[in-house]
This record gives sequence, C-alpha cells and structure tokens, in this order.
Amino acid sequence: MAFLSVFVMFVTIVVSATPGYHVHGISCIENERIALLSIKEGIESNDQNWLSSWTGHDCCKWRGVSCNLERRHVIKLDLRHLYDIDDYPIPPSKLSSSLIQLHYLKHLDLSMNNFSDSPIPDFIGSLSNLQYLDLSHARFRGAVPHTLANLTSLCYLNLSSYYYEPFLQANDLHWLSRINSLQYLDLSGVDLSKVSGWLHDINMLPSLLVLQLSDTNLQGGGLHDATLSHLNFTSLRVLDLSGNGYLNITLPQWLFNLTSLVHLDLSFTGLMGSMPERVGRLRSLQYLDLKQSMIGGDIPESFGNLMFLQHLDLSYNGSGGYVFSGKLPENIGNLVHLQFLDLSNNMLVGELPESIGNLRRLQHLRLRGNRINGPLPESIGKLSSLTELDLSMNNISGTLPKSMGNLCKLENLELSSNFINGAIDDLVNGLSSCRGNKKSMRNSSVLEDTYGLFNLDLTNNRFNGTVPESIGRLAKLRMLQLQENSFVGILTENHFVNLTDLFYIDLSYNLLQLNVAEDWVPPFYITSLLMCSCRIGPKFPTWLKTQRALNLICLSEAGLSGNVPTWFWNFSLVGFMLLNISHNDLSGTIPAFPTFFLQVIDLSSNKFEGLIPELNSGSLYIIDLSDNSFSGTIPSSFASASQVEALALSHNHINGSIPLFFCGLNSLTVLDLSSNNMSGELPNCWNQLSKLAIIDLSNNSFFGSIPDAVGSLTNLQSLHLQNNSLSGNLPLSLKNASRLVALDIGENNLSGSIPAWIGENLLSLVILRLKSNMFNGIIPEQLSKLSNLQILDLSHNNLSGGIPHSFGDFKAIVTSTSNRSLLFISEYDQTRLYFNVTLLGATSPSYNYLESLVIRAKGQQREYTKVLLLVTSIDLSGNRLSGEFPNELTKLHGLRFFSLSDNLFNGKLPENIGDMNQLESLDLSINNFSGIIPQSISLLNFLGHLNLSHNKLSGKIPSGNQLQTFDASAFFWNDGLCGFPLGDCKNKTPHGSLDEGNQDGYGDWFDDLWLYIGLASGFILGFWMFILFIMINQTRRISYFRLIDKAYDWIYVKSVIYSRRLKSILTRRN
Repeated sequence: MAFLSVFVMFVTIVVSATPGYHVHGISCIENERIALLSIKEGIESNDQNWLSSWTGHDCCKWRGVSCNLERRHVIKLDLRHLYDIDDYPIPPSKLSSSLIQLHYLKHLDLSMNNFSDSPIPDFIGSLSNLQYLDLSHARFRGAVPHTLANLTSLCYLNLSSYYYEPFLQANDLHWLSRINSLQYLDLSGVDLSKVSGWLHDINMLPSLLVLQLSDTNLQGGGLHDATLSHLNFTSLRVLDLSGNGYLNITLPQWLFNLTSLVHLDLSFTGLMGSMPERVGRLRSLQYLDLKQSMIGGDIPESFGNLMFLQHLDLSYNGSGGYVFSGKLPENIGNLVHLQFLDLSNNMLVGELPESIGNLRRLQHLRLRGNRINGPLPESIGKLSSLTELDLSMNNISGTLPKSMGNLCKLENLELSSNFINGAIDDLVNGLSSCRGNKKSMRNSSVLEDTYGLFNLDLTNNRFNGTVPESIGRLAKLRMLQLQENSFVGILTENHFVNLTDLFYIDLSYNLLQLNVAEDWVPPFYITSLLMCSCRIGPKFPTWLKTQRALNLICLSEAGLSGNVPTWFWNFSLVGFMLLNISHNDLSGTIPAFPTFFLQVIDLSSNKFEGLIPELNSGSLYIIDLSDNSFSGTIPSSFASASQVEALALSHNHINGSIPLFFCGLNSLTVLDLSSNNMSGELPNCWNQLSKLAIIDLSNNSFFGSIPDAVGSLTNLQSLHLQNNSLSGNLPLSLKNASRLVALDIGENNLSGSIPAWIGENLLSLVILRLKSNMFNGIIPEQLSKLSNLQILDLSHNNLSGGIPHSFGDFKAIVTSTSNRSLLFISEYDQTRLYFNVTLLGATSPSYNYLESLVIRAKGQQREYTKVLLLVTSIDLSGNRLSGEFPNELTKLHGLRFFSLSDNLFNGKLPENIGDMNQLESLDLSINNFSGIIPQSISLLNFLGHLNLSHNKLSGKIPSGNQLQTFDASAFFWNDGLCGFPLGDCKNKTPHGSLDEGNQDGYGDWFDDLWLYIGLASGFILGFWMFILFIMINQTRRISYFRLIDKAYDWIYVKSVIYSRRLKSILTRRN
C-alpha cells in the first residue's frame, strides 16, 4: 500500500502543478467566482460553516481552490469532506450545474460528501480538461454515465464506495477505452455484475498503473476473455480484485505476466486452483493477499524469489476444498524484507524451518490452525522485530526454545491448543527482563514504552512446573491465559505485584493454589477472573471486594465451603454478566437476582437450600441451579426470563407442576427439570417453544399422556421422560422430530405397539430406550434403518414374535469402532455423548448438556456418562419373544452388551457367535436354547460377563481364556451340560439338572418344595441379621452398602431362576 499512497500523491501534484497555487494581488475570473458561489450553496452544510473562507473577490485564496498563475483560471477544486459519513452525519448536498463554467478545471474532488442518492450529473463529462476526478463515497446512486468517456485527459478516476453500500452500477465498461491516458482506476463497490468482457475493456488502457475492482460482484467469465490475444496493461503496479466471491474460476495465467506488479490482492474471491511456480516471476511484489479464496496446494518453492515481499497473507483458505498444504519451504528465509506473514487456517505440516530466523524485519507471524508439528526451532528467537506470534491450534510439541525470551518487542504471544510441554521459566524470565516490559521510567524513551507483552496465551497445552514469580514483572500485561495445562504450585502476591494493567485472568484447570493474605489488595482491576478448578478455598476470597469492575467470574471446583458472604451477593449481582461458583461445598440460601446485566449464573453442585431465588432480570440466558437442595415450586418471577435459553434445575427437591408461564419462554433451548419431586400433567404448549433442543423431565412423578405438541419441536435432539408415570401411546406427531438423537421414555406406563415410524423418520437416533413399559406386539423391522443407533433397550415389556433378521444391519454396531461423525461430539472429547448447544445471546457461546444413561450391563445396572459414546448395547430381556437366535446378529462386530434373557427363544446358538468379538456382556439366560455351546464362543476375548443359565444346552462347555474365569452359576440349569466349571462329563450328573428319577416321575416334588421354602426363609432371616449388624457398625456401613448394591443384581437373577424352577416343578406335578 506504500506504493499506492505515493502514486496518488504523485498524480495529485502533477495534475495541480502550476507556477503558483494562490495568486497574490490578482483576483480570479469573475464568472468562475460566481460559479463557485453557486456550488457553495449546494455543498455547504447547515451545521458547520466549513466553507467560511469563501468570501471576498479573490477565489484563488478560498479553501480547496487553486488557480493557474498565468491565466487566473480555477484548475483545482477540492471539496472532500473532512469526515466519513459513516462516522459523522453529513447533511445532504446538491451539485450545481455551474460547475461547467470552470472550463479549465483539471482536478475535482467531491469525495466523502452526501449527494443523497442522486445520479452522477452528466455535465461532469463536459469538463474536458479534467485529469483527476474523485467522486468516491459521495452517496451518488444509479448508473455510471457514459459521458465520462469525454474526459479523454483523465489520469485518475475514483468512483469507489464501501462494499455494503453499492450505490453505483454499470452495465458495461466500453466507455473506458476512450480514456486511454488513465493511470489510476478505482471502481471498488460499484456493481459490475452485469458487465461482460470487462477484461477486454481494461486491456485498452495501456498506461494503467493502478486497478482496484474490489467488491464489484465481478463474474468469472471476464477473467478468461478468449478474445484477449495480447496484454496491454503490463505496466500495472497495483491490482485489487478482492471481495469478488462469484468469480468461481481457476487462477488466470495472464496474472503472472504482470511482472511490474507491486501489490496484488485476490482475497475473498472465488478464484480456485493451485498456486503455480510462475508466481516467482512477480519479483517486484511487495504485497500479496490471497486470504479466504479457494487457492491452495503446496506453497511453491518459487516464493523464495519474491525478495521484496513485505506482506504475505494466505490465511483462511479451504472453503472450496483447496488449502495450502505441505511443508513451509526452507527458502522462506529468503524473504528478508517480510514484515507480515499470515498462513493461518490451512493444512501446513512439518516443522518450522530453521531459516525462519532470517526474517529479522518480521513483525507479525500468524500460523494458527495448521498441522505444524515438532519442536520450535531455536532460530525463532532471532526474530528481533516480532510484535505478534500466533502459533495456536497446531501440533507443536517439545519445550519452548530458551531463545524465545529474547523477543523483547513481543506484544501478543498465542501458543494455545498445542502439545508443548516443560516449564515456562526461561520464557517469562527472559521477557520480564526486557526494558519494554518493565514499569515506565521517567527518563525512558517513547519507543521503549511502545513495546511490551500485553497478551500471553498458553491455553490447552502440556506445560508443567510452577508459574514463575517473574511473571509479575510483565508490567504491560493485560491478558494472562494459562488454562488447561498442568501447572502446579502456589501463587502469591508476588506473581501479580506489577500487573497494574491486567484485566483478564484465566488460570482454570490446572493444579494451582492461590495463597494470598486475607487483607491483600491487588494492583489491578480485572473484568474477568476465571480460576475454575484452582484451589482458592476453603474461605471465600475477601480481596474480591476490591474488584468493582468484575463482570465474568468462575470459581468452580475451587474448594470453597461454608456460606457465601453477604457482601459478595450485594456487589456481584450488580454488574456481573457471568457467575460460576459451581462444584464447591457452598451452602446457605440465595437472595434474589436483581442485576440487569447477569447473563449466565451457575450455582450447580453445591449445598444451597431454601426456595429457588426470585428472578428480577430479563437478561439471563443460562440458569443452572442443579444438584443442590432447593425446594418449593418454580417462582412465578421466572416468567420474566424471556431470553433464557438454558434452564437446569435438576437434582433438587422442587415440587409442583410445570408452570404455564413456561409456554412463554420461547427462547428456551435446554430444559432440564430431572430428578425432582414434580408432578402433574405435561403442558400441551410445546409448539410455542420451537427452539427446544434438549428436554429432560426424567425421575419425577409426571402422569398423563405425552402431549402431541412435543412432535412440533423439529429442533429436538434429546428427549428424556424416563421414570415417570406417563401412559397412553407414543404420539404420532413425534415422528416430526427427525433430529432426535436420544429418546428415553423408559420406566413409564406407556402402551400399544412400538411404532414403525421410529425407524423411518427418526434416522438420527443413537439412543432408543423404551424399557419397563407395557408395549406389546412385534418389534418393527423398520428399526434396523437407524444407521446411527448404538443403544437399543426394549426390555421388560410385553413384546412377542421374533427378532427381525435385519437387526444385523445396524451400521453403527456392525463396525468395531463407535460413530465419530456426529456433529454434537466435541473435537477434543470423543468418548462422551453431549450436545454442544449454541446460544444466541449469552456471554458463554454454548451450553453443554452431558448425556448419561442407565444400562444393564455385566449383570448390573450401570450409569454411563464419560464413556457413553463407546457403549453399544441391545437389551431385549424380560419380554415374550420367541424363535431362534438370528444368525445375522453375529455381524454386529461392535456390540458390547447383549441380553435376550427371560424370553421364550429356542433352537441352537449360532456357530459363529464368536464373530461378535467386542462382546463384554452376553446374557441368554431363562430361555429354551438347546444343543451345544458353539466352540467359537471361546474367541470372545473381552467377555467379562456370561449367563447361559436356565436353558436346555448340552454337551461339554468349550474351553478358552475368558471362559475359564466364569463360575458355575453362568451355566446352571442346563440339562446335559458338563465340563469346567461344572463337573466332569464322565459319570457325573450335570450341575443344576434333575436326577433321572425325578425326570421320569418328577420325584418327590413336595420335598423340593420344602427345600425352596427353607432356602427362602434362611435368606430372609440372614439378610435382616446382616442389616442389623451393619447398622450397629457405623464405620463400615458405607462399604457394606456398596457391596450390597453390587450383589443386588446377582441375587435378583438367582431368585428369578429359583422361582421359575419351582413353578416348573409344580406345573409338571399337576
């Protein structure tokens, strides 16, 4: 841009050059003076008399007027307004036709005025002597007049406007060919979308040095003009086509014949393709900007030939699949004049070359969002002019070079989201010793005070060790971001002693402890204090009293306990925008929320009690009071929370029904009222809450049917209604919720058949849990169309028929790795299933709702949260299903938990059951399976739980590594089974089967009956003696109850087996 400024100044001087600018003692031409006064009437604004000098007879002395010395004619008229119309309101103006009386005018500048959408007057084309015409940003509107073609002496033409105000348009540019002396042409912001063959017209301007056509809606066809046989404007120095996103063609090769180019800007264009080696021919280039285009490929080696390059921006490409990739060339070190280098958000790989240290003039180095790896080169410390270094979001590893402490002009250092480890002592000690980072001295120069580190961002790395006290000597520091590392140790007053400019601190998710005096007064006044998971307690920090500018505070998991002091509520609720003191041991009651600024409040996972605080603010976007002991009903004041997007009140003691005013909270995206004491029917106004993505009303006492209006929630992704008393059928309207990922309506009284439309419409489902209801009929085959399904639980219903053979086609379970393509999964956490819900207005940009699910696995009820995404489970137990084990199910190689227990299945087990090689739990108990246990079952190396009891299996139990770990109970009540862990197959009655006398005549069933009665009585008596013992022994009570919890499921299975055995004996006897 330096060349551009020099050129404009040169043209202005040449055009205005006369023996004298202002004439002394000789007045100007009278008719020209009268014409100027007429122009003044239309131009001069009413609120400021900025043409007040236009008085007297000598117009050559007036502001903006210059005259020719010999003939006393006006040759220059500069009426450029002093202010930008976007920054300062400029009253409308009108251009007088008297302008044409200035026949000798060479220079006309009307820029930055407000001609209130009037067209460019045709009479301007009559000023045949004009060499300089600037009508930019003057609020002219309409078509560019072709009469401008009469200005054949014109060297400079500027009709530009801002991209967001395209007031002018042109249907063609043929008229330009008559102005063949044109050297500077700026049509930026003029709508040229209807212009075809524009390149041919530009090619008629052989003297052109500067061409600026940014944001003109150019169409790509013009860049590849087939009629263009010879390039005439080869002297071009500046070419700007930026902002033309509709070009959508490959990079034209004629560009690389413009070997005089100094400035080339193709940013924000639709140009695409690889950057050719021919770019090295542009040896005069000083400025090259290709950001946010679709140009990519390897960075050519010929870039090393651009020795005069000062500004190189190739950032944020890839919108059309093209990105810059490969390694940064070693000869990047040849660009010794480079001051600005931005290659952000591409796919560059490899290590930074050692030669980068040659760029001693480099001030800005931005490489964020690539895949650069390996350690940083020691030579990076030679970049002595560097003020900005951004290497965030790469794969850089190793420790920081000690030489980085030499970068004394550094103002902004961003290394976040890498894998850098080690201590930061050398970096901080080095930078803190730089003169620019020390407190200003009286005799220090202005230049020394200019530099100083103001932003240090080391977020999300693997840094360790302590935070050095010398960080407190970085006197210019404003933002300190060390969160998500492994820093340890204690922070004291010395770490902050000189940080008077500090306004943003984030030390979250380290192992740091803040240890300051109770009467400490910090030297700073911060606006953001984010110390989540840092040890600050147990006392509430009293130094917060001094921080009156705070608006963001996070002290979650800070070890705080006791009551929150009254003074904190009094001042924090006045100016806070975000308040997070969750996951502590805080107690007491909460006052009302009176603030008008509070947007996010998170008090979850504490011991707060009493009524839910009243809400007197309409600005809240997130309210999370979950996991406390709040009681009572939801206050009616919540009706004022018209902007609330996430409301979480789960795991409290809230009672009453869902208030009707919830129907007016039409910004709600997340609603979690689970695990309370709420009751009543669900409101039927869900259609008014169209933004809802998450609904969790589980573990309450709601009754009645599921409202039809729930089906109107087309954005719904997670619906949890389990463990209530809901009844009736699934509403047909629910099939419209096609974005549903998790549907859990288990433990209710729902009835009817399972709808086939679940498999036809809810194709995004990952979790489908309908357990413990009263569904009947067959399992619809359409469920197999749920290609993302990982968890299917239809257990404990009244289902009948067989398992659809197409269940072997569940795509997400067929593979041995779980689905990773779901949009709601975090890039950094691929084991948890949570929904990252984007919120529109909150200070916090999103709200994470973490899915958890109770699944019967390995013979126990288990809750999965942290690894839920890895779980694959099918549970059809406790129904009346029949038929054989479909062989197609053995294709489910990724299935981990599988239960068909307590049904009426028969036939043989598939020979290739061992193909289900990820199985961890297999329960086929209480059925009528027969035949031998397939040998391939020994291939299930991950199997941790196996139950084949109470079937009709026979033969020898296969041997194998995992099979040797199961006890005999896994094979009880199978007539004819033998081998380890049962008895030897020779001369031994299989364990758990009847003896031959009993099999022929059913034996003495009465003796068996007394046997089971005795077993039951003994169990009951022993159980209560056991309970009495542990109630007395208080110290071991908790551990005993944990043991009972684990044993519960085992006892349940055994009791079911014994009861069914007793029933079988009684049936046979009768």
